[in-house]
Amino acid sequence: MYLCQLRPRYGIELEDFPAHLQIRLKFPAYNFTPKHTDHSCSGEVIAVAQEPDHAHGCTHGSCYPATGDLLVGRENKLKASSTCGLHKREPYCIVSHLQDEKKCFQCDSRRPYDPVYNTISHRIENGITTFKPHRKKSWWQSENGKSDVYLQLDLEAEFHFTHLIMTFKTFRPAALLIERSADFGHTWQTYRYFAHDCASTFPGIAQGPLRNVDDVICESRYSDIEPSTEGEVIYRVLDPAIRIEDPYSPKIQNQLKITNLRVNFTKLHTLGDNLLDSRLEIKEKYYYAMYELVVRGNCFCYGHASECGPIAGIKDDIEGMVHGRCVCKHNTKGLNCEQCDDFHNDLPWRPAEGRNTNACKKCNCNGHSSQCHFDMAVYLATGNSSGGVCDNCLHNTMGRNCETCKPFYYKDPSRDIRDPAVCVACDCDPEGSQNGGICDGHDDPSLGMIAGQCRCKQHVEGPRCDKCKTGFYGLSADNPQGCQLINNHSMTAAQFVHFLNHSHLCVKCATLSGRCSVETGQCRCHSHMTGRQCNQVESGYFFMALDYYLYEAELAKLGQGCTVEEREHQPGRPATWTGTGFALVPEGSGLEFSINNIPYSMEYDLMIRYELQMPRDWDEVRVTVVRPGPIPTSSPCGNTIPADDLLSTSLPTESRFVVLSQPVCLEKDVSYTLRLDFTRYADRNSIPSVTSTSVLVDSVSIYIKSLCISYTVLPCPLSQGYERYRCHDSAKSVPRPQISDVCARLITSMSAIINEGALACQCDHQGSISSECDPRGGQCRCRPNVIGRRCDQCAPGTYGYGPAGCKVCECNPDGSQMRFCDKQTGKCLCRPGAFGPRCDGCQPGHWGFPNCRQCQCNGQTEECHQKTGACLRCRGNTGGHNCERCADGYYGNPFLGSENQCRPCLCPEGPASGRHFAASCYQDNYSKQVVCNCNQGYTGARCEECAPGYYGNPSQPGGRCQPCRCNNNIDLSDPDACNKNTGECRMCLYNTEGPDCGVCRSGYYGDASRRNCRKCTCNFLGTEQRQCMERDNCLCQRATGQCQCLPNIMGLTCDHCAPNYWNLASGRGCEPCGCDPNNAYTSTCNEFTGQCQCREGFGGKTCQDCRENFWGDPMVLCRVCDCDPRGIETTQCHRLTGHCSCRQGVSGVRCDQCARGFSGNFPDCQPCHQCFGDWDRIVQNLAVRTKSLTDRAREIQTTGLTGAYERIFKGLEEKLSQARDIVKARNATADAVTSLMGLMEELRYDGGKVNNEHKDNNYDTSNELSSLEREAKELNLTSQQLNHQLDILKSSNFLGAYDSIRASYEKSRDAELRANRSTTDMPSTVSQSEATRKKTERLIADKKDDFNRKNAANKRALQDLNAKASLILTFSQVCGAPGDALCEVSPCGGPGCRNEEGKRRCGGLNCNGAVSKADTALGRSIHAEKELNKVADAKAKAVEAKGKAQAALEKASDTKNKVERSNNDLRDLIKQIREFLMQEGADPDSIEVVANRVLELSIPASPQQIRHLADEIKDRVQSLSNVDAILEQTQDDVRKAELLLKEARNARIRAEAVKNSAESASRALDDARKAQVAAEKAIQRAREDIGLTENQLAQIQSETSANEKDLNDAMNRLGDLGRQIDALKAKKVNNGLAASRAEETATMAQTKANEAKQILDGELKDKYNTVKDLVDMKAKSVQEAKKKAEHLRHEAKELLKDAQNKLQRLAELEKDYEQNQKTLEGKARQLDGLEDKMKDILNAINKQIQIYNTCQ
Repeated sequence: MYLCQLRPRYGIELEDFPAHLQIRLKFPAYNFTPKHTDHSCSGEVIAVAQEPDHAHGCTHGSCYPATGDLLVGRENKLKASSTCGLHKREPYCIVSHLQDEKKCFQCDSRRPYDPVYNTISHRIENGITTFKPHRKKSWWQSENGKSDVYLQLDLEAEFHFTHLIMTFKTFRPAALLIERSADFGHTWQTYRYFAHDCASTFPGIAQGPLRNVDDVICESRYSDIEPSTEGEVIYRVLDPAIRIEDPYSPKIQNQLKITNLRVNFTKLHTLGDNLLDSRLEIKEKYYYAMYELVVRGNCFCYGHASECGPIAGIKDDIEGMVHGRCVCKHNTKGLNCEQCDDFHNDLPWRPAEGRNTNACKKCNCNGHSSQCHFDMAVYLATGNSSGGVCDNCLHNTMGRNCETCKPFYYKDPSRDIRDPAVCVACDCDPEGSQNGGICDGHDDPSLGMIAGQCRCKQHVEGPRCDKCKTGFYGLSADNPQGCQLINNHSMTAAQFVHFLNHSHLCVKCATLSGRCSVETGQCRCHSHMTGRQCNQVESGYFFMALDYYLYEAELAKLGQGCTVEEREHQPGRPATWTGTGFALVPEGSGLEFSINNIPYSMEYDLMIRYELQMPRDWDEVRVTVVRPGPIPTSSPCGNTIPADDLLSTSLPTESRFVVLSQPVCLEKDVSYTLRLDFTRYADRNSIPSVTSTSVLVDSVSIYIKSLCISYTVLPCPLSQGYERYRCHDSAKSVPRPQISDVCARLITSMSAIINEGALACQCDHQGSISSECDPRGGQCRCRPNVIGRRCDQCAPGTYGYGPAGCKVCECNPDGSQMRFCDKQTGKCLCRPGAFGPRCDGCQPGHWGFPNCRQCQCNGQTEECHQKTGACLRCRGNTGGHNCERCADGYYGNPFLGSENQCRPCLCPEGPASGRHFAASCYQDNYSKQVVCNCNQGYTGARCEECAPGYYGNPSQPGGRCQPCRCNNNIDLSDPDACNKNTGECRMCLYNTEGPDCGVCRSGYYGDASRRNCRKCTCNFLGTEQRQCMERDNCLCQRATGQCQCLPNIMGLTCDHCAPNYWNLASGRGCEPCGCDPNNAYTSTCNEFTGQCQCREGFGGKTCQDCRENFWGDPMVLCRVCDCDPRGIETTQCHRLTGHCSCRQGVSGVRCDQCARGFSGNFPDCQPCHQCFGDWDRIVQNLAVRTKSLTDRAREIQTTGLTGAYERIFKGLEEKLSQARDIVKARNATADAVTSLMGLMEELRYDGGKVNNEHKDNNYDTSNELSSLEREAKELNLTSQQLNHQLDILKSSNFLGAYDSIRASYEKSRDAELRANRSTTDMPSTVSQSEATRKKTERLIADKKDDFNRKNAANKRALQDLNAKASLILTFSQVCGAPGDALCEVSPCGGPGCRNEEGKRRCGGLNCNGAVSKADTALGRSIHAEKELNKVADAKAKAVEAKGKAQAALEKASDTKNKVERSNNDLRDLIKQIREFLMQEGADPDSIEVVANRVLELSIPASPQQIRHLADEIKDRVQSLSNVDAILEQTQDDVRKAELLLKEARNARIRAEAVKNSAESASRALDDARKAQVAAEKAIQRAREDIGLTENQLAQIQSETSANEKDLNDAMNRLGDLGRQIDALKAKKVNNGLAASRAEETATMAQTKANEAKQILDGELKDKYNTVKDLVDMKAKSVQEAKKKAEHLRHEAKELLKDAQNKLQRLAELEKDYEQNQKTLEGKARQLDGLEDKMKDILNAINKQIQIYNTCQ
């Protein structure tokens, strides 16, 4: 993304565009000037990004609306906290108007700005960009002297914000910050700080450089006091210097998103006079004023829209306004396209990214619903492929996609799932079928399901299950078997109900009463249990497992020496323990478990799960049940004796659990403590080698072993089944075996009775996948690495419990002490030397994990790469693996040890300057010059220019060389191929053109970026004529080659008509065929003739006529053409009338009589005499004229204007009728013609008379109308002028005019009073001016002599300096460097300079002195001599080649002549043979003799010889063809040699001249050396004098330092003395400045001493004495300062003593405070005890309340 701000003279601005736009703008009519930009621009702007491709809109990727000014149309949304003149007229002044008479003006913003009537209003809306002529005459301005001002833009929706431009009328703010809000002003975040002094204005804010696009830094480049007007502040949200990997990432999108923007101005730029003078007149100069505010951006649509429309309530007729309602694509909706469109929720909503639209997907409801919603759980379960769930399925369907039928309906196999009638109602008898009449919903052969099939009860049959099987009767819905068995001993209904209520069927399902309903057989269930037998649970509930009441050992109270040992779960392997791990209990120690959740008062078995780590059984474990008190005899456990609570067991090695042999009686709502003491492992004598033993305890569990006890409701037979099937064994091992159905029913009943129903799952919403759990045991479905029945904790070895599960610790086994990490942070416990969250690295400064060793970085850094040891962030501009070399962009030796051992490569500036364009550099050993290795695209000695094929201005700050964007269609080696400043492509190749050679040139098409532009091949007849310059040169679309076709023509080259069109050759486009749809076979016709394909009986081009040689209406009747063949031209008559087409001289319907003008008998028709034709033409003309007059008269009669001319018109009509009769008469006589002519003359006369009368009347009327029109126009003009003046008077500012007149009057009166006072009052301005003039004259007279003396001395010094300057100039001319430059810094040397070898150094590389020129000329002459030698050699070789070529030519000519002679002889022989054979008298014998003679002839050479000869000739000819090239090449070399010879001679002449100059320069150097010796002596004396001065200054400095030390001590102890110490510091600084000035003066004396000894003896002595006096005077002032400092120190001691007394008092108060604190802590402990007692009492009360609540 590039920013290029272009300002034409009309104020248009072009700023950076989003990376997703491809923009080519061309402004040939404007002159652009780059202003504060990072990339220079002129003429054309090309900003091309790759993604997305907007040629396809939003179809193939993300799309974004166009960028514009967000302020346009939002004047009411922009506000300022301060505006001048809002409440009253306020004055202000302009500092920059120093040259103008008027410097102060008025501001009145009570009314809006108007360019005519109110030009002094400066509201904030004036700053919005307009292109009106008064743009620079209107601006926003704040109140005078107010620093804290903000501007705020409140948008109506979310927008993308790209950059901000502010153009100020006054100084730019000294400090400001830009803030934004993305939640409509609830929270604000800072974009950027700008300040003239960032450190003091915004302390703690980093000053760059910018590393990330969202870094908040402070910049200073837009806060200088210059310029005083039209200064700009530019802020870009995405800095083009920062590379953005993913422009569609949420981070970048959030950075661009705003709903509010605020600019806070916090500090004004002033000239400092406001600090000294607080008058209001001073503040009138300082305020904020802004010409223009531009906020560029576009509406924020998450990449789902390419355009935006207005939000409801906002007009859409504002030009250039960027609206805020996205016109959403990709099936999205919402103000910002932030939601999926209705019924498009199959995928989660996401922003579009690059070429991925992330479009919302339409839900698949198979046409049975128009509503759906997105379910994340479904989406994850389908592997992120589909998450849409259909709502309100119709047509009796259900399911996520409405893909299954509802209960009591089945899917018709013959219909598609999208058919509305796909689900058919089941036709099953509800009494005889299972589940109330539900049939098979679909076909499934594997399950034996047939769609629509009814499932009958056991004793029922039939397709509808509507009849009893044989031997059964009484079909009933209440009978689970449907029908009863027919026998003689069947029970009555009452007996059957009695049997149901006493057969324990309801007892098995654990009902409330053990009885069921007489009518339905439904048991009465406990809470959250369902089913007719109450053997099922509701969703979200479960039956407990036998070991549900489990107590983990790692959570118990650990005895001495016990530790918790967590164990990590292995993927794919079942866990053999519960919880997070074990408790490691050593021999002799124990565990205490707290048990307080007994659900039911009864006896329980105790089970211990463990793992032994020893080879033998654990001998003894003592188990003690500690009760809270004595057991009442009336309680369920009243028979328990103390011995029952003391148990003992052993732990077998071959098992992982043990059940105590004796059960323990436990009561509900009573808390117990279960103590396990692991007293003895084994006999020590049997295992003498074992020193310490321990056991891993997993958990303790209580469970019910026997249900047959006196206080349960279950009968003993069922309890006996529980024991017989050993149902309790399923709860012993951790991996659960498959439980039998019998045990499942019994455990279900037990759980329901003990817990009075089912238990709630209570799955943790973060750790579990679903809120439902396993009905058997209640285990929830956990997310990855989550454990626990409720999925409420991370598994060992994982951390970060959350909605995504837990993450694996990944502790490095080499660096961590254990595999487990902190549950919250995930940090591992590292071994010594290891480092990092995973303990997988070395500590800072070390590398080579796990064998960490110290970094070896040459002392330049302490950090290195953890694995490779490569040093990181080397200091001192060094780099390399061990910081052993200079970093890129620096040169030198990093091992020298000095601070600047690696110096920056100035290419052209250093690496940190922003203008460094070299990969590296090195110092030439001979010339000591730095040679830059330029980056690609740069050239020049210092890489200060752009190489060919690149453009830019690297000499400007921020300038870069960029590749010319010419699509690889230029010669990159040609320096003129593109403009070096703008990058505009100038010499496009491969038939391309454009500023970037990005399009095929006119008349060509293709992809310019692939060099495949081809010539347009348009058909000339089918292409628009204006697109073709010539027949073979037409224009076409440059991308596709599509020619611009004429109407109804198609094809890439416009070479054929569109379907149903013809006549391409017309050149005007194809015409429609017009084939009759009923009479033609098709609507197409012949493309060249237009003839349609007609059906039988029809004809004509369009098949709308009768067939050939017939006429009439084909839909009614077709008649044959009845034409006389002797008089027709074609056999086809007129298809509508039947008239035949006659030949010339023939007429009649059938063409069977002579035509008018012909005579004779048909078919012999002869033309009449010529006189007939002449008279016929006259008569026809008269007939036409008569008809026109008749029509005109009829028209006049119709209009009603006959009136006064009625008689004349009637006469004309009579004459016209007579003329008509004459004309109609066929056989007109001469008298009739004469009469007709007479009538015509009379008619013409009468008509002319009427015309003249009308013309006269019309003329008079026209004149009157014209005069009336002129008078009306004059009246209208006068009225308009009066109205305009009235409007001006109405809208004039009477109040402003009155104020202006009154102010002018007051100014005039004030000026008059001041003028009078200046002449009358004493002292007055005039008298003071006179006294000043006289004083000046006296001073001039007193100082005249002194001035003349100093002037003479200055002239002498100037002459000496001129003499020295001439000598310096000589040095400069000889060596190429200033003569006064030091040898250490001069690259070209000079007088007295020597190199490392002790030789004199004068001149060198890049030096322009005489010595360098002489060396250059000598080098050139040597080079020319070498070139001449090369040319001479080439010339000799050319002469030799020429000789060889001539010989080859002569030989080839001889060979050619021989061949031609042989050919001629052969031709003659063949000719003779042919003549012989053609002779008539040639007999066969003679022919045979001739043939044998011919065969005996042989070519005097073998095929090999012929081939060899041909090759030799070919070689000679080839060598002969190279002669011209050799001669031409030699000719160029000869010409070059002559030029080099000429240059060498000129160089020799110049070298001789330089030699003479060098000799004279050498003599001048000797003189200079002598002057230098004298100057060194003078410098030595000056140094001695300066040494004395420095000693005195050092003494003063030491005294001042002592005073400063005392003052610093006082300041550290007492902060209250800050002001006084600051004052003393200021005085010390002043003293230091005075001493510095003295030292600078002494330095100036040293400089003067260098010039010449004479100056030292003269003026320098006077200056030195002056300096000495000045130092003495400063020393006196320092002594006075010392006295003041001692006085201050005395005061500081007094204050210190006072402060110490106060500190002692504070210490005493602190002791009292500590005593009171201890007392308060004692009281707090008492309160804590009372609070604990209160809690115990409340707990007891709550328990009693629960007991009473459960009483029945």
